[in-house]
Amino acid sequence: MNNNFLNIPEEIYLLSVNENGEQYRDFKSESFDVVLASSILMDLALHHRIDSDQKYIIPDKTEPTGDKLLDGVMEEIVDWGCNRKIEDWISHLSIHGQYFRDEIVKSLVKKGVLKVEDEKILWFFSKRKYPIVDDTELEEVQTRIRTLVFSKELPEEADIVIISVLAHSNLLRTVFTHHEIGVYKDRIEEIAKMDFIGQAIASIIDSYEMPGFLNSIFKKETAEELLQEHVSELKKKFHVTNDDNLPEWIRRGTEQYEKTLEYVREKGHADITFNPRTKEYSELNYDFYYHNFASGA
Repeated sequence: MNNNFLNIPEEIYLLSVNENGEQYRDFKSESFDVVLASSILMDLALHHRIDSDQKYIIPDKTEPTGDKLLDGVMEEIVDWGCNRKIEDWISHLSIHGQYFRDEIVKSLVKKGVLKVEDEKILWFFSKRKYPIVDDTELEEVQTRIRTLVFSKELPEEADIVIISVLAHSNLLRTVFTHHEIGVYKDRIEEIAKMDFIGQAIASIIDSYEMPGFLNSIFKKETAEELLQEHVSELKKKFHVTNDDNLPEWIRRGTEQYEKTLEYVREKGHADITFNPRTKEYSELNYDFYYHNFASGA
């Protein structure tokens, strides 16, 4: 894989947009600017351009990385020297969040991941795969991160950084379901802790009114809330825009929907599926992503 094809802020940004290149509502906020600012610093650390003593950002190597966004921030860090705290850098970069978003989109268009059409930004490939670079197909960040967490593979440095960011911001839920986070929380924590400078930066992220994933994910939710989260994920994944087109087992107002709620209450989560022929429910098998989504019942 060409690890320099996309930088970490670009991959983080791609997790926040839909197939039309539009950011999901939850990420059009100052909180997401904090996530982008943190990911920029983490990427510079990955390139050995900065270091940290858990309190201050310290310039390390000063030669350019060849990445316009990263090098621009690095020039500022060099100018400031070693007397600016981590939280001050995150605040400073977050204030310029819209500039970074614009630069990220321009870069993604230039790299062929996004395209501009009729003044709208769209994914260049309908399956959200990255283009061919040096005869290598680059795997989409969402698929790559899921595969890593579900396996015992040793992560690459860039993926450690990405998971560290996800674990300390509300982006985690754009990659994993509620149930998956519960099942794989130890693996997520294990990977996130591999990034030492990321731990220092991540502790700052937590202070920006973005609850850490352990607090936000395991809050008590009703069966109705759990099921509607699952329905929303299915609608987004399978492009269902009209609730009337949902199968009965997840369509409000039907007798089967009430039975679905009973099953969710019994299991304590809504990552389930339904066989319309046998009329039986089962829990999703995460070796196969949503393979049992029923087309009707």
